[in-house]
Amino acid sequence: MHTAAPRANGARLLRVLAAASALGLTNACGGDEKPVPALQAAPSAASASSASAGAAPQARATAPTPAPTAPRDLVDEAAARGLDYHNRSGEAGKRTVLEANGAGVAVLDLENDGDLDLVFTQGCASLAALLNGPGADVEVFLNDGRGQFRRAKGPGLAGWWTGIAAGDLDNDGDSDLVVGGFGALRVLLQNERGELVLGPDLMPTDPHARLTPGEKREAGHPPLWVTSLALLDSDRDGVLDVYVGQYLELDPVAPPIGKLGEGVLAAPCEWKGYEVYCGPHGMKPQPDRFLRGVGDGSFVDDTARALPGHVAGFTLAVAPFDFEGDGDSDVYVANDSVANLMLINDGRGVFTDVAYSAGVAVSMDGRAEAGMGAAFGDVDRDGDFDFALTNFSGEPTALYFANPRGFSNETFRFGLQRETRALLSWSVHLVDFDGDARLELFTANGHVYPQADLADTGTRYGQAASLWRLFARGAERRLERVAASGPESILAPELGARGSAIGDFDGDGAPDLVLSRIDGPVALGMNRFGKANWLVVRCKGPLRSESAPAGAQGRTGADALGARVIVVPAVASGEDEFALLARVEPSVGYQSSSSPWLHFGLGASESYTSVRVLWPSGRVEDLGPGRAGRRITIAEGRGVIEEELLK
Repeated sequence: MHTAAPRANGARLLRVLAAASALGLTNACGGDEKPVPALQAAPSAASASSASAGAAPQARATAPTPAPTAPRDLVDEAAARGLDYHNRSGEAGKRTVLEANGAGVAVLDLENDGDLDLVFTQGCASLAALLNGPGADVEVFLNDGRGQFRRAKGPGLAGWWTGIAAGDLDNDGDSDLVVGGFGALRVLLQNERGELVLGPDLMPTDPHARLTPGEKREAGHPPLWVTSLALLDSDRDGVLDVYVGQYLELDPVAPPIGKLGEGVLAAPCEWKGYEVYCGPHGMKPQPDRFLRGVGDGSFVDDTARALPGHVAGFTLAVAPFDFEGDGDSDVYVANDSVANLMLINDGRGVFTDVAYSAGVAVSMDGRAEAGMGAAFGDVDRDGDFDFALTNFSGEPTALYFANPRGFSNETFRFGLQRETRALLSWSVHLVDFDGDARLELFTANGHVYPQADLADTGTRYGQAASLWRLFARGAERRLERVAASGPESILAPELGARGSAIGDFDGDGAPDLVLSRIDGPVALGMNRFGKANWLVVRCKGPLRSESAPAGAQGRTGADALGARVIVVPAVASGEDEFALLARVEPSVGYQSSSSPWLHFGLGASESYTSVRVLWPSGRVEDLGPGRAGRRITIAEGRGVIEEELLK
């Protein structure tokens, strides 16, 4: 068993940052300006300097109060905005496990026009339809800049697609995709016209590993099944790598139906007395893979080096984050029905599992649960990343707080056991939707068994999405469920959902949410929580044709995945001071990819005293004070290169 390395929390992180500044890492403002210490008591608004991008006002304004009739909700406007994606995930009866896991969605900028577009993975009507062909393509929707969408031509894929991840794979300044599915893993590169075109096929050369619709296939050869994908720069060379989560062996020609095994050793596939599809129990998990990026959109298999001693575990979700606070990307893997993994990066892209010693492998009573989705955020505002983990019905959504030696399970202290035990939850986000400078917890819910609607199950098949406000201060822990304001709320319909992603689709600065429902229409939850003080930040590293800024120990990729941003709001004299922490990490939730833009709600503050960026290259940059209500783009070594007022 490995011992979890102590993290750079609170005061330790301050020492690390102070040391980085002392080593001469430059800041965006230039000169010998003293860096603003991050994540400690920040200067009050009265003492903040106004000599930077947008002078900070010296007085705090009261947050505006919405009209009594305002919905204060995530309002589903998908149909009105032209978003007509409808998911297909096999037959209604769900005879195989493939049909239960649904699809994901990616938020990215196609055509480099500054707005956020959408790409959905898609399944087939049945396993037979997949085998006979032609299979499904991913579905592309372009944003007109005002949040209205139109369908665009797909790249021409054919398969049953599940997981998706977005990032700049060739460092040319635009976003590309990696998409995976049942017997398929493919790169999609964005061309100069903003179209997605077929890139390298990332499946192994073994012909049984891939599944090509329409080709004759013999029984007894299950293909590789890719679930969630995560793009990350594991060795800080400026090139994105991909962690490939894989699930289990399922024979598409002769899938197990009703029982596993033969003869007297056959075991029925049952749940609460009802016959259900088989899996994952009794089936064989597939090991994950790690592919090292070359820099041109191609990858090489580096699994043996990157994941020494890896044990296969029915992977459903993969989420990169920084466990130790040392600036590199670690990985959390949520496994279905077996222990989860906490993979610590040694800085060279070699990962070691410390989940047991960190306290995040199994439940509090030592049982392996069915991990579905994972998301990170600084819930208690102490400068470390906490995380949420969704689970199967009968198992609560778990909330873990970081501490110097690992994590503490805060699930019961928040009351999440009571709130979530009856739910089966998938994608998850820790996001500030209402701009009050505290994170909310969102989960996409829905059972896997249609039999859940039969008698005496204690649950149901269709389940509404959930949203809670989280409060953590000192020893206090509590939550508050956000109720649906009406039938138009994304939180109202009891329809099962799987993947989800975050992005600002109408340009008002508030994060919206897109939700992929299984066998149903997509939901687009537009943020209607009322006016708030937002600062929206985009980080960018050098393109492949550009030199890295001076003082860098490594290299930041073009879309700066892994960059950490710390914002210190300007608070009134006598009020508690705090800092907000976020990381550019789109691969969160379940089988999905969110926007790389970071949304900071400043609460009652109309300004901030500082912004600090910790780049993957090792550089630390400090920006001075400024006003809320803006969207800014920060380039490594150049400071704010673009700035616009929010709509």
